[in-house]
Amino acid sequence: MSLWQRMRNLGRRDRVAAEIADELAAHIELAVEEAVRNGASEAEARRAARLRFGNPVAMRERTAGADAALGLEGMWRDVKYALRQMKKAPGFAAVVIVTLALGIGANTTVFSVVDAVLLHPLPYAEPQRLAEVLDESSRKHFEREDVSYPDYFDWREQNHSFAQLVSYHDTSFALTGVERAVHVQAQVVSWNLVPLLGVEPELGRGFLPQEEKRGSRVVLISHALWMSQFAGDRAIVGRTIQLSGNPYTVVGVMPASFRFPVSSPQNGIWTTLAFDNDPSDHNPGVNNRGMHWLNVMGRLRPGVSLAQANDDMNAIAARLAKQYPNSNSTHTSVHVENVIAALLGDTAPLLRIVLVAVGLVLLIACGNIANLLLSRVREREREMAMRAALGAGRSRIVRQLLAESAVMGVAGGAAGCALAFLAVPAVLRLIGDSIPRAADAGVNLPVLAFALVISLLAALLFGLLPAWTATRLDPISTLKEGGRGQVSGHEWLRSVVIVGQVALGIVLASGAGLLLSSYARMAHADEGFNPDHLLTFNFETPDARYAKTRPQFYREYFARLRALPGVQSAAGAIFLPMSGNDANMSFEDPQHPRPPGRHDTAAIDIVSPQLFRTLQIPILQGRDFTDADDTQSPPVIIVNQAFVHRYLAGETVLGRKIRPGGSSDANGKPTWPQIVGVVGDTRRNSAQFAMQPAIYLPEGQASTWCCLVSVVRTSVDPMSLEPAVRHLVASMDPQIPVTDVHTMRDLIALEMNLPRFAMVLLGAFAALALVLAIVGLYGVMTYSVTRRTRDIGVRLALGAQRSAVLSMVLRDAALLVGIGMAAGMMATVAATSVLRAILFATGPRDPLVLTAVCAVMVLAGLFAALLPAMRAASIDPMRALRAE
Repeated sequence: MSLWQRMRNLGRRDRVAAEIADELAAHIELAVEEAVRNGASEAEARRAARLRFGNPVAMRERTAGADAALGLEGMWRDVKYALRQMKKAPGFAAVVIVTLALGIGANTTVFSVVDAVLLHPLPYAEPQRLAEVLDESSRKHFEREDVSYPDYFDWREQNHSFAQLVSYHDTSFALTGVERAVHVQAQVVSWNLVPLLGVEPELGRGFLPQEEKRGSRVVLISHALWMSQFAGDRAIVGRTIQLSGNPYTVVGVMPASFRFPVSSPQNGIWTTLAFDNDPSDHNPGVNNRGMHWLNVMGRLRPGVSLAQANDDMNAIAARLAKQYPNSNSTHTSVHVENVIAALLGDTAPLLRIVLVAVGLVLLIACGNIANLLLSRVREREREMAMRAALGAGRSRIVRQLLAESAVMGVAGGAAGCALAFLAVPAVLRLIGDSIPRAADAGVNLPVLAFALVISLLAALLFGLLPAWTATRLDPISTLKEGGRGQVSGHEWLRSVVIVGQVALGIVLASGAGLLLSSYARMAHADEGFNPDHLLTFNFETPDARYAKTRPQFYREYFARLRALPGVQSAAGAIFLPMSGNDANMSFEDPQHPRPPGRHDTAAIDIVSPQLFRTLQIPILQGRDFTDADDTQSPPVIIVNQAFVHRYLAGETVLGRKIRPGGSSDANGKPTWPQIVGVVGDTRRNSAQFAMQPAIYLPEGQASTWCCLVSVVRTSVDPMSLEPAVRHLVASMDPQIPVTDVHTMRDLIALEMNLPRFAMVLLGAFAALALVLAIVGLYGVMTYSVTRRTRDIGVRLALGAQRSAVLSMVLRDAALLVGIGMAAGMMATVAATSVLRAILFATGPRDPLVLTAVCAVMVLAGLFAALLPAMRAASIDPMRALRAE
């Protein structure tokens, strides 16, 4: 700005100030004269008048001085003035705070989960150096798989990237020898678990290398188990306890905060991989390179990156593929990734999607508040003009208005935190156990800091545009025209905000609609069996007592179970449908030979007789298993329809012999089970859309596998049989506790937790966004009608039809909604593709969903504009003109 322009601006401001000073002086003289006529002395009257109207010169000096007061004193003065403004317009302040509280409360709630799951470091030493190592199978298009023991041992010995490499998998024990037998979740780990995690036991020590050897039985126990079952006895170290009928020596107690893995917080026992090398097993899992069932975690050496470790491990995998072509020819690749990313899998993108969605809700809320503040600034045009005329610069006005926005932002943030305190427990109940570490979520200090930051950012976001608009006033014209200044010329700003709100609402509603459609299809998909009136529960038959008698035990047990009143049928399986658990196994078909290491695969399950009857899975060909299918009879299997369609289409199925998993008899001689039946397909989990090939083995011919999950079809309420079931099992063996008692419907609901969480949360945010957008449109249209009252009155006075006025207002609203919808649909096409991985039988651009979303937005927009349009059409022309 040139010197001449500055002087001219200063001169204009001085002239305006002089005019205002003359006007105030005139008011003061009139007030003094009136007070003197009423009997007051001139001095008292003049002092009272100055207190009432102020001193123009002093006012100008104070305003100019405040322009330079940028310290704490000036900030505190701005805050006090902002509080006075809120007190002056409490209804306006309440609307802003409530709107902001909804947006910030939703953001704070979601961030508390994201912080606990994604951002909070793992409770181990230097967690940034921990990585998960996963096998990749080229047979499954490089789908990540678990690891075999022999591969793990080779990785541990040959790698140069990891200081420690630990294997682990879950199991469970029945703890006996205490007051009451207890079922305990456990982990089977390699000896170097404690060195890997850098967490010292509370009592005792970690495992030793020699404790991985066959016959070793040592355990670490959790603090919770130590306190609940052993009363915190410090002499527990070195003591022998009974686990599933075998003696184990306690070598240490882990700290109360210790959890491994973090996705299984209920683990109470850790034992070494000697558990999988039982002397009674002639072909233990530790020697089977084709049996993939382990998770592997490592601690990177200092200075080694994930990429370097990935290259190192892939070189080892390539060598093993050449060395062991029969088992490893399809396992030539390894993937090393951050342990949090591996732990969460597809959950991490889902959480990020939800966080972005709730951020969009806050943006829409800020748009509403910005429109409210624009209207508020118009009401305060004369005040702003007076401030400018008395010497306040633009920065001073912006600072004051932003201070008011910040005060309302902080108030809204505090209210939002209060809402989050109430909402977080409800969200955690909705999540259940579907997201690891989510149970740790809460409104803690980092979450409160996040709430404060987004409160201030939101205040800046919704306060900056109105503050900038207020600085565009011309003080002279505003004061002369009695308050109608240039703010009224910024209608396009409100329109832009509404278009943005509608566009964001379309994006959110489309995402929510796709998830709703996906969830509905998932919930109504055919499971392949009848889940009604089914009770499921579990108990162990430990090898120590049942290695040789397990088939006889189950035969007697199921016979007694079927005899209970209210039981129609009962059976058992290693993996029940819709439980989320399964296992895959390769098989050999002599009529369709494959190269070594490239055999076809199918899901494998071991079941008892009458399972298909109990689950009401149809037997399409052949027969069911019977009690006669034991180790003394020829080996048999049953396959499902998907197996026939993929591998035996157009061929004779019954009587066909295949060899699953390299099966052999007790003497090591290969066995070729015969297919005796074909059954219908079942879904193994909620996310499975296409039915997968499956092979079923009879429990009587696979007695080394432990243990069956019981399933009972009832004619009464399934849960009413729980006491009878527990009594039956206890009468047969009081040392095996019954656990995991659920109805099949409950199991399916647990499987649906994660998609339900995504659908409910995104649906709630979309609904809130839609409401906010519609309220914003209503507010803008109402404001527009109010501003155009005189214009509409003139139109009506000149003969315009009220229907024409109605259509004019509706047309204006439709234009805003149409532009917003067009922008929103373009953004939706680009944005919803990120949902592809979590959608079930629904495309990310489902035309039916997108059409429904647009229809809802059109109807909601027209509804929001209808009331202002009707108000405009009912204006009395004479009253409107008289009011002007």
